[in-house]
Amino acid sequence: MKTVKDVFDAAMGLMDELGADGQARTSATKEYEYRTPGIVNMMAAEYRILAGEKGGTVPVEGMEEPILKIPDVYVAGVMHYGLAANLLVDENPAAAGFYEQRYEELRNLYFTRRGAEEGDSAIEDLYGGIEFGQFGRW
Repeated sequence: MKTVKDVFDAAMGLMDELGADGQARTSATKEYEYRTPGIVNMMAAEYRILAGEKGGTVPVEGMEEPILKIPDVYVAGVMHYGLAANLLVDENPAAAGFYEQRYEELRNLYFTRRGAEEGDSAIEDLYGGIEFGQFGRW
């Protein structure tokens, strides 16, 4: 299960904010670290809305907490771009715009490939029997 720290570490790598020893959590990234749980909660809620899932998310409060109810592939492949975009929106709008665009592309690709699941919506058969080669009289 992926944690907030996993998303944060990937975002710091994208933003070129890693320390000399490769650590994402440094004194220079403290402000980013404080803002991260709230942004992750926002993106988790967005995921649940787009997925059409009922009920709320499980909010995270710290860096070591797992991100529940969100698939690991989405957390690992999409959320760090959204986090980077939200963290840089004030100090580097050009980079934030790039990361936001990439986040939206990956998010949309994820939901497009996810496809419909059984029971998402019933399709009403208005033609009665065409699928079996049985044509009714019009």
